[in-house]
Amino acid sequence: MLLENILKPTEFAREGMIIRDVMKICVAEGVPALPYVNGKGERRGFISLSSIMHHGCLPNYMVDLAMVLGNHLNCVKDARGKIRELMDHPIEPYISKPLRSITSETPIIKAMAILEKYHSSFLYVFDGDDYRGVVTAQGIAQRMLEIDAETP
Repeated sequence: MLLENILKPTEFAREGMIIRDVMKICVAEGVPALPYVNGKGERRGFISLSSIMHHGCLPNYMVDLAMVLGNHLNCVKDARGKIRELMDHPIEPYISKPLRSITSETPIIKAMAILEKYHSSFLYVFDGDDYRGVVTAQGIAQRMLEIDAETP
């Protein structure tokens, strides 16, 4: 199996973007994160939807107590207003490191092993300085289903 069959080309998240911009790209492209480059075009990490949601929406105590929280929470007033406010935040505080990447020559089984090692659902594909896109666990699963459906 070749990475080309499951690669999702995306653009970079760039310095000066806001949360709304990143969310629109991730949702449109069906990816959980984007690589981030600064104003000089240097790779400096990535921004993920889970990081935005965790750090932008959830107080740490809610994460720590997630399994014992009830279904009727009144601790967030004006949730719609808070969401709209979050959408205008700059992305820089939400950037994570390191930027884990593979090349387009990496065997899919190795990509799967790296995903598992880092408890991640995505990897970036770079051939030198050439950014090719994102490989996701969901993309690998989809390709596995396609292979399974092929006539032997």
